[in-house]
Amino acid sequence: MEYNKREMYKAQRKIKRCINILQSDMPDIYISHTPTKHVFIANAGLTTNADESSLVELITSIGCGLEALTLIPGKQYSFASFSSSDQAQTVLQAAHGQLNVRGSASPVYMSYVNKVPLDPSPIQFKLPPGLMVLEDFISAKEEIQLMHLIDWGDNPLDTAEGSILKHRQVRHFGYEFKYSSNSVDKENPLVQKIPPDLTPIIKRFVEQGCMPVVPDQLTVNRYLPGQGIPPHVDTHSSFTDEILSLSVGGGVNMDFRHTFSNSEETKDKPRHYVVYLPPRSLCVMTGPARYEWSHGICPRMTDVVPNKNSTTGLQLLPREERVSFTFRKIRQGECGCQNSSVCDSYKKSKYDRSAAKLERDHVLQVYDQIAEHFSVTRHKPWPQVLEFVCSLQLGSFFLDVGCGNGKYMGHNNQLFQIGCDTSSELMKICNTRGFEVLTCNCLQLPFRDYLFDAVVCVAVIHHLATEERRVAAVAEIVRVLNVGGRGLIYVWAMEQQRGMKRSTYLKQNKANRHDTQQDELLLHVNEKLTTSEQTLKNKNVHEGENREKHQVSTAVSTSGASSLPVHINRTEFVQQDMLVPWKLKPQRKKEANSDNKGQNECVCRISHKCRDNRYRNNGPSLDKLQTSLENMIVCNHSKSNNQELQAEAKPDPVFHRYYHVFKQGELENLCSHLNVNVIKSYYDEGNWCIIFEKVS
Repeated sequence: MEYNKREMYKAQRKIKRCINILQSDMPDIYISHTPTKHVFIANAGLTTNADESSLVELITSIGCGLEALTLIPGKQYSFASFSSSDQAQTVLQAAHGQLNVRGSASPVYMSYVNKVPLDPSPIQFKLPPGLMVLEDFISAKEEIQLMHLIDWGDNPLDTAEGSILKHRQVRHFGYEFKYSSNSVDKENPLVQKIPPDLTPIIKRFVEQGCMPVVPDQLTVNRYLPGQGIPPHVDTHSSFTDEILSLSVGGGVNMDFRHTFSNSEETKDKPRHYVVYLPPRSLCVMTGPARYEWSHGICPRMTDVVPNKNSTTGLQLLPREERVSFTFRKIRQGECGCQNSSVCDSYKKSKYDRSAAKLERDHVLQVYDQIAEHFSVTRHKPWPQVLEFVCSLQLGSFFLDVGCGNGKYMGHNNQLFQIGCDTSSELMKICNTRGFEVLTCNCLQLPFRDYLFDAVVCVAVIHHLATEERRVAAVAEIVRVLNVGGRGLIYVWAMEQQRGMKRSTYLKQNKANRHDTQQDELLLHVNEKLTTSEQTLKNKNVHEGENREKHQVSTAVSTSGASSLPVHINRTEFVQQDMLVPWKLKPQRKKEANSDNKGQNECVCRISHKCRDNRYRNNGPSLDKLQTSLENMIVCNHSKSNNQELQAEAKPDPVFHRYYHVFKQGELENLCSHLNVNVIKSYYDEGNWCIIFEKVS
């Protein structure tokens, strides 16, 4: 009895902590001290690696009915709803503080709640529009033959035939399906055609109206228990309307998610359907299911499937080895569906052209014009990038994509080093330094596959104007990497302040470094300015702001990027896509200033203590600053002379560079569908950074 009391006290203490977290996240959900239909599961959620199958397994082991499960992305807790409060009470009394979720060493802690939140990703066991599942499409005998049709040796003859991916083995016939882009290279068919043993089944496709013509591309995937495939949509431009997937061996749950469910026309539709594909079934994707819904398989050991005969309406099935045969027909030309949200052909014809123009006007042409000044300001390598380069082994092939003036080249002479950049003027600077470089676009690297052992790409990807082009650039880096090769990418971060620490970019703003005492003293002295001088000061500031605004608006309106805001340098970013000014300072400006030095001297006899102190000391002391400022009020001769010189001098030219600054996690997401393992992801002085390794 004493043991039970001790355990109960421990459970209550744990659940109280979790309840505080819940009420902070969802104030409208509160704990009920009497049984309800809804149960809060405090320590079993998506961040604790719990999923639907493990929770269903726990609840059904008690033998009580279950209506719904709600798992919240990014949270450690979940909710279960039952058909009655009595069933909820039975589960809570049996499991609270006593039973474990599969894979967890701790028991679950539960409490009754008044309601459950709306599932942010509602899951329904139904078919998306355009999807058919034909059960028992092949016989048991044909299934055995197909299971033994493919030789799954670990060493395929070449990479086009097949490979061992992170989560499965794959073989290609007719054309290689490229998982990095969900497309094929139409100009490079494979020698290996679809095996003749599949001809009778393919004829059945056509005869039963599953596909109007004979397919010419086949991808065969082998899934062992615990393996899956990321969600994806086969590109419109690569394949025709019908995509067929034949399942042999074990069955599996396939997840379908609507790709633009936030739009007005689809806001009331569920975003997530789960479809069970039983053994020997044929899944036919056409129309919306083919073009507008992604399909994927979550890697897990079991699946929760509908079962009308069970008390919960669900059944837990262990996964078995499954082989899928996916048949496609190569599309000739581009897709003509004109669906701007999902069609890659539509985006190529419109968005790619506008994105390329924006990059040409506000990246390529700008860097060609500011190359010399830019190179002068970019001379010190960032320590962690330099550490990556110097850690490479003797004889490694190293590529710097977007190498600029080559500041990361020449530090490790044990490497074969090549640099490339889209700016021909920056490449000329690299040539004068003796580096091996070439001019090219990062979206089309002129190197063969699997060539380099290491690639760095610093401050490049954020200059690409669409997500598709950013993904394509990372895919190009992965393509030229050897298996086992490593890549390092740096992009500008939207978050320029982490906690109380500002990035170097913000620190370069003098306003962020003002001493509080000096600020207060300046304010006190400014109050002594006469009304007329304060009015004159405000007028000069106002006129300066107008000139700057006119200069900015003229530069942007003539560039075709008038919809993008112009960022104020050395300040926090307010949105991700913008134009960042670069004020060109030619070398001749210093010479002109030295020539005019004598002309700027004041001819009055008033002592300028502020200026004298500045030259004699490192900075004005607080006791002298007030006197200096008062003297500045008395004399306006030097101000007048400076204003006349500024009026005659031409302003420095200002160029505007396009940037897409990255939010936390966005860079990792670009790599999520590529065959890479993320080794390290970190923040470095206002940049998001990632180191990854190519796995296949």
